[in-house]
Amino acid sequence: MARQVPEFSYRTRRQRPAVDPAMRRIAIGAGVIALAVIAVATFWSGVRPHGFGPPPEIAPPATPLRVAPADPGGLEVPGANEPIMSDDNAGPAPSLAPAPAAPALAQLQQQSGVQVLAPSAPPPAPAPPPAPATPATAAPPASGGVEVQLAATVTQAQAEQKWAAFLGAMPDLAGGRKPDIAQAVVDGQTIWRLRLGGFADQAAASSFCAQVVAKGGGCTVAGS
Repeated sequence: MARQVPEFSYRTRRQRPAVDPAMRRIAIGAGVIALAVIAVATFWSGVRPHGFGPPPEIAPPATPLRVAPADPGGLEVPGANEPIMSDDNAGPAPSLAPAPAAPALAQLQQQSGVQVLAPSAPPPAPAPPPAPATPATAAPPASGGVEVQLAATVTQAQAEQKWAAFLGAMPDLAGGRKPDIAQAVVDGQTIWRLRLGGFADQAAASSFCAQVVAKGGGCTVAGS
């Protein structure tokens, strides 16, 4: 029986891409420059006694940069160097500009031939209006035992409002009288009476109520 010889299998080796000659030259040049810089830095640090050391300090110049001139020139302002916010007022007080001269009306009229009227004085201020006369306060009436009732309210505050309204509407009838605001119970209900007293008799009280009613108010002669 004949012996079988196996078939040989092989692979082809991949070829590496060729490097661009220009890129190779650039890489070689960069490497040479880097080596040169390292060599120069190493040599310089060996030559100097203290190596590279701290950066040098730059000192300011010994002479001033600006010098005020002896004669600055220009406009000289009086009192420019005096402190204005201090109390040093040793210098003379500043003088204001002189007042303008009054125009010569006669000379101006003679030159122009036109009659020039002198400025007239301002009209006097109107007198303030006279103060209104204060009405004389009526003398309080003579005391008496008869009273009149002006109103009957539920609360004391309402009675006081009624009296204020009476004073505003009929001040001449009040005549300086003082109201009598008192609490009373009528038919089991508590009320506040607004009354005026000081009438000599029933006739005087009735005459007063007639005047109040004639002016639109309410008034009755109090029985008790």
